[in-house]
Amino acid sequence: MLSFAAVFLLSRGFSNAQVGITLTLGSAASLLLQPMIASFADGTEKFSLRSITAVVTFSMAILSLLLLIIPPLVLPTTILYILMVAIFSPQITLVTALAMEHINSGTPINFSLARGFGSISYALLSLGMGFLVDQYGSDMIMVVNLFIAVAGGLLVLTFKKPEHAPQLDSPGIVKATGLLDFIKHNKRFVIVIFSISLMFFSHIAINTFLIQIINHVEGSNADMGIALAISGSLELPAMALFPLIAKRIRYAGTIMKISGAFLVLKAVVTLFAPNILWIDIAQSLQFFSFAMFLPASVYYVNQAINDSDKVKGQSFMVMALAISNILGNSLGGYLLDYGGGVLIMLAVGAVVSLIGLILLICVDKGIKEKVVAPNMSS
Repeated sequence: MLSFAAVFLLSRGFSNAQVGITLTLGSAASLLLQPMIASFADGTEKFSLRSITAVVTFSMAILSLLLLIIPPLVLPTTILYILMVAIFSPQITLVTALAMEHINSGTPINFSLARGFGSISYALLSLGMGFLVDQYGSDMIMVVNLFIAVAGGLLVLTFKKPEHAPQLDSPGIVKATGLLDFIKHNKRFVIVIFSISLMFFSHIAINTFLIQIINHVEGSNADMGIALAISGSLELPAMALFPLIAKRIRYAGTIMKISGAFLVLKAVVTLFAPNILWIDIAQSLQFFSFAMFLPASVYYVNQAINDSDKVKGQSFMVMALAISNILGNSLGGYLLDYGGGVLIMLAVGAVVSLIGLILLICVDKGIKEKVVAPNMSS
């Protein structure tokens, strides 16, 4: 739905700029929706995280179905795609918070390994999707998305309630704070979120407009699928190895900074790539960049934020990528159409990501949260 967004929307008559605007508006809507859903999930006793997550996931299925059956007109497609992007990010927050709820209650879950299997499924899907789109057209994107959303929602409903989950009215449990109070008491954390949003600028631009980058070096949709499969398949071993790396590199912030350096390197290699081979080499840097960053950021939040506000904390971390989506999609689409094309877009992306990395290094130096490696038993 995201990596093949340009492919789907361009097939519906969108321009590159319109693709960027659509994804930007979706990300902006997500920024409004994320904290609202997170605050509701943190504070409610009536609805479980499981039920809230299932509702959001099934909503993705409904939107996929609507995008399949409506005529290929720009306006209705834009509206539905904006809604889909807006709902997607809160879905990540809720699934992550659901996992952390179990981990914090003593359930032995290796989150990074589990998330790695999500990456390998994404890799296999990307590999197959490139060929499916070439063979059957872009509607296959929504057919597959519909199936995944339904299956995901049903699986979420099978989750059991954590056996030792703390109750909101239990003695000693700090009540969830409001959104403004959360920001007031976590100012440094909020600046870290902003630096991450800049750091991921190039990552988002490359992912969204990968088909244009592939075309620039004379590749095809199938080549795009292979490139995505390479990056996705490397996430599983990286995330599986995360507990071992966390034992050697004690602080989650340090791991995030190392990942940021590889994000910048990936942007530079993509910028100077003369052919498909070098695009694939750049995608292979996913092992050290996004794949390492994701579990580090999850455990960083889990340790840095009070138990009662952990959903909001995870929400802010996902919001960092939503802000990156706004910057990368809007500016990336504009640069492609009006600012000089693929090379200019990649150059700007590398510079912005470098600025974000420098800011993260400066701001996070005072935060020393020890990484707690996930339980390896099952």
